[in-house]
Amino acid sequence: MDQLTVALALARCAAALLPAPHRARYREQWRADVQGAAELGLSSLRLAAGAAVAAARITVVNRKGSFAMQPIGPLALALRLVGGPGARRRAATLAALFGVALLAGLGLLLTG
Repeated sequence: MDQLTVALALARCAAALLPAPHRARYREQWRADVQGAAELGLSSLRLAAGAAVAAARITVVNRKGSFAMQPIGPLALALRLVGGPGARRRAATLAALFGVALLAGLGLLLTG
């Protein structure tokens, strides 16, 4: 079996993890992405592995019972820190402040 065949199988399995209404769309999209990866100089197997990770994240059910991608990085940390009503707005503000602080630190590092 070659790498493309394995990658296509992995993308199909990843799509099978998704809720029924989303399977066909993502299966078609990920199949096309895996097949076109070589044209862009990307590894089709790595792309399929990324699709599998995305499928696992998409299937996480939030407290309301709807399917959504969960936040990652500074936004996820901010959501855990601030919680409660209006948490997303406060978390986004906190994440933006983290980003500005990071950029300011990089600026000081490069110019200092």
